Amino acid sequence: MNTNGDPRREEARRLRVDPGMSLSELMRHFGVGSATLTDWLRGVEPPAWTRRPNAKDHLRREAVELRKLGWSIPDLAARIGVAKSTAWLWVRHIPLDPDAERVRQKQEHAALMNAGRWDAVRAERDRREAEERARAAADVGEITERDVFIGGALVYMCEGAKSKPWRRLDRLKFINNDPRLHRLFLRFLAAHGRSPESLRYRVHIHETADADAAGDWWAERLGLPREQFFRPTIKRHNPATKRVNTGADYHGCLCIEVPRSRELYWRVEGVMEALDALG
Repeated sequence: MNTNGDPRREEARRLRVDPGMSLSELMRHFGVGSATLTDWLRGVEPPAWTRRPNAKDHLRREAVELRKLGWSIPDLAARIGVAKSTAWLWVRHIPLDPDAERVRQKQEHAALMNAGRWDAVRAERDRREAEERARAAADVGEITERDVFIGGALVYMCEGAKSKPWRRLDRLKFINNDPRLHRLFLRFLAAHGRSPESLRYRVHIHETADADAAGDWWAERLGLPREQFFRPTIKRHNPATKRVNTGADYHGCLCIEVPRSRELYWRVEGVMEALDALG
């Protein structure tokens, strides 16, 4: 039934606005049902007192503030007691600031927990490593001159310059960054009558390091005559390359050249042929 022509319609609309009567009061006042009253009041805003505040508005505001402080979705959802999906809907418009204090604290805490978790693992690994090293050293036993001969030839063939069909080699030239290999090679040379004073030394190092200090380090570490060191070979730094051999522990590589060592090089090749013949 069309009630738009009912004179009570305009009165109901006025009373709904001022003094702001409720729906139940208007239905009793006019003696009409809810359908008729709804039709009369279509387009009329309800009184302000009927609009109850959203019970979660304060939680939403808290979620937004926590997000601005760098809280993650799971963390702030747990803090304010809502589902993660709800928390995400509330704060999805706020990106997580990676430099926020909360983020930094969580990263530091995670690093601390991770370090603690792996302390026992690292300790066990270090213990096993020390045992294996000691066992290997015991298995080797006393080192003979034959061992030095074979070992020196092997390290040279791994790290030394080699003769090629298109480039004949007339001297030994050994380069490495591990002083232990240099000590073995020097002992190999000493067994063949080559003293440290008869050799030539040259440091190969990046330009970002201290070449003079590196030369002093190698001379002291290996007991070599510093005056036998030639001018260092400087490697130009490439900023696009990510190097890890930097800092105070970086001393470059040491190159040892053995003058008039053609026959000694042939002996090194002979050792390799003998080992290769073992099949």
